[in-house]
Amino acid sequence: MPPILQVSPIDSYIDEEIRIKVKDCSVDSEVTLQAVTHDESGKKFCSYATFIANEEGVVDPSLQKPICGTYGAVDGSGLFWSMKQADSKWDDYYEKRTTEKVRIVLTVIVNGEKLDSESITRYFYSDDVKKVEIEFDEVKGTLFRPAEEGRYPAVIILSGSDGGMQEHAAALLASKGFVTFALAYFGTEGVPRDLENIPLEYFQRATVWLLEQPYVNGEVSLIGYSRGGELALLLGATFDYYKKIIAGAPSAYLTPGMKNGIFAPVKSWVVNQHPLPYVKLKYPFSTMFRMFKNWMLKQPISYLSIWDYTLKDEEENREASIPVEKIKARVLLIAGGDDQLWPSEHSVKMMEEKLRKAHCDSHQNRYLYYKDAGHFSAFPYSFVNLPANVYMKVGGGMTMTFGGSKSANAAAARDSWREIQEFLKER
Repeated sequence: MPPILQVSPIDSYIDEEIRIKVKDCSVDSEVTLQAVTHDESGKKFCSYATFIANEEGVVDPSLQKPICGTYGAVDGSGLFWSMKQADSKWDDYYEKRTTEKVRIVLTVIVNGEKLDSESITRYFYSDDVKKVEIEFDEVKGTLFRPAEEGRYPAVIILSGSDGGMQEHAAALLASKGFVTFALAYFGTEGVPRDLENIPLEYFQRATVWLLEQPYVNGEVSLIGYSRGGELALLLGATFDYYKKIIAGAPSAYLTPGMKNGIFAPVKSWVVNQHPLPYVKLKYPFSTMFRMFKNWMLKQPISYLSIWDYTLKDEEENREASIPVEKIKARVLLIAGGDDQLWPSEHSVKMMEEKLRKAHCDSHQNRYLYYKDAGHFSAFPYSFVNLPANVYMKVGGGMTMTFGGSKSANAAAARDSWREIQEFLKER
């Protein structure tokens, strides 16, 4: 009898643990499990892990360490977060924005022969959540709310420098008992093309509208990541609407606007028609030479040194510092110690110090530091059961590194997702 693959459940939420077993194996035989999926741009991602069947002829990744594979520790989710882009030396970014279900094919391979397989589906919401497209007074986004009648706390989810909306993340959070609004503010139809001169009054209108909805209990919180984290902190320092603010991999400073997906010498944010100051990026010759060398050698490029050089003079950049001490909401800040996009850990430590000095109740705030994780280490951009992101192809044969490793980023995503849910549910 050939080995039999058992997967439970076949259909599940993206954050739900899946039990994978292979039964009826020959004792002490080498059994390989392979996982394959595609992202929303069509890129193929694969992983594998080879195990030694135990004395009962069973392979169980949640209990056993692989002898080789794309991950190396006991981890029931290892086949998912360790998936790599199949046709890339350095891997590539796994693209996910919409609420479309993720299909993953698991296959059992013994002696090079595929013996059994199972297709599983991971989803972000089900029939107990309603999805509504929102568009009014130039405000655009997608709202998700529990289908059961009631009044729920609301959360606005802000995208980072990729723009658009994080609909899949908003849908998953709504399944936990929140009204969630994936709010677009640039980079998609109906809103500005570039992150340039975005008025904060836009977010104020969206917030006031959300507070007025009959299914919202009067509480609105913010979740933002990277540039979205910068924005969430700025909004909290400008307006008093928010109950809680979660900022992942944020900057402590207002940073330049973006054109065509790259930083440009333009202002990002405007309030009362007054453009807000931002740090002026500096490009030392040594850094540019190293980046050019890495590009020629086809090695991943880090932008961290540019930011380190730009931000080394705190006095020079003081005007562009986000006044987090004005925030009245409770705050949760998250950073990876190996962030290679910008120094988010340093920024979070700076802001932690400012908040502790400013607030007598600062013990209610939280600060999560993940020493070995990179830029992408938390919701709404990281999920432990999707490929962890470390690298991205950015064109011209160039690959960018965001830091960390797949294992470290996945571990941070798992822990921070639990912390985020607890923080939002605390009274």
